[in-house]
Amino acid sequence: MKNFILISAIIELVAGLILFFVPQIVPDLAAGESSHLAMARMYGAAALGLAVFAFLVWRKRDDENLVKTFLPVFLVFNFAAFIGILSSFLAGVFDNPGGAVLHLILGIFSAYYFIKFYFGNSSLIKKIAIGGGIGLATFVSLVLLLPNILQQAGLHPDYKDSKTYNSEGKKALIITTSHGVLNAPGETTGDPTGVFGSEMTVPYYEFQDAGMTVDVASIKGGEIPVDPQSFLFMIKSKSDERYLEDDEFQEKVKHSLKIDDIDFTQYDVVWLAGGWGAAYDLGQSEILGQKISEAYYAEDPIIGSVCHGALGLIQAKDTLNNFLITGRTMTGVTDKQIKDLGISLTPLHPETELRKRGVIYRSNTGNIDMLETITVVDEDQRFVTGQNQNSGHETAQKIMAILSQRSAKVMLD
Repeated sequence: MKNFILISAIIELVAGLILFFVPQIVPDLAAGESSHLAMARMYGAAALGLAVFAFLVWRKRDDENLVKTFLPVFLVFNFAAFIGILSSFLAGVFDNPGGAVLHLILGIFSAYYFIKFYFGNSSLIKKIAIGGGIGLATFVSLVLLLPNILQQAGLHPDYKDSKTYNSEGKKALIITTSHGVLNAPGETTGDPTGVFGSEMTVPYYEFQDAGMTVDVASIKGGEIPVDPQSFLFMIKSKSDERYLEDDEFQEKVKHSLKIDDIDFTQYDVVWLAGGWGAAYDLGQSEILGQKISEAYYAEDPIIGSVCHGALGLIQAKDTLNNFLITGRTMTGVTDKQIKDLGISLTPLHPETELRKRGVIYRSNTGNIDMLETITVVDEDQRFVTGQNQNSGHETAQKIMAILSQRSAKVMLD
């Protein structure tokens, strides 16, 4: 155990000196935000304190009281640091999870010596049970903190420039997929999928809370398949939770309008929601492409999309039968996000298809693209597109900002 304590002291001393005094020499922090440097210094201060304590324990390792105090402190510190650094990795602060892995290893050794010191005379079964309990406690803590960790890392972020808009008298149409099976081409079975919950619920409540009338439609009409994974406790958004208590909205989803029967030109906003299901029918629908074109030439509707919803734009044509989106600046889910999630069997990928149509494609990328986001407004302010499920609030807000500017201009004119 003495070698473990000495090695731990040296590791924490080196880490503490670097992160407290010169965190900017760490490549991942060199160009980071000031808040990241501040957090690094906080960790550095804690590591320095722990290093001093560890050296003291190493020098007086025969003092059982010191060792008895040190082991649980070091155990908790390492597992807490593991969770914290893992969160920073997910948030893109670090390019690799090496620091988290190091603290996990130190935590495991700490648990081993903790059990050996405190329960050395106990039975093997009891030792295994205690070790399992420590591991379970760490896992449960990680799971319970996961929703907060993921939000801090970038999932479903609040839009910092969010405003309250008065859009009474205006109408919004949210369009979703009708496809509910994640299957390879030619197959009919697979995991359940559909629209990703927040890509439908976030804009719905943004528009409704602004006073707009919001209709819900799908490619085939009828009940909309909602990806069950989007409502997992660590993933679901506040808007999803609101939806699950909203009988009226749920009825709209259960009995959605069919796009064939709708005049898109009667709406101020047409929103294309994403999700894996959208890869199977939004981009393949000539009817949707035709109606998007009609909405565009009606001049009033603003057309928005998030994630795979951008595929609903690729069939739209201009008056010369050219693709309507060619040359426009837009975004949609990245090919890297699809690769990150390991789901490449879907027939259409937004980044690939947008680039094929000559779109000037924009995106943000990081360690995990699922935690990135960007919203792009095209040059004519007619198309407002969001990168993925994290872009809903910003995309909806920017649409309402454009509507508000138009209304103000009309009043001035």
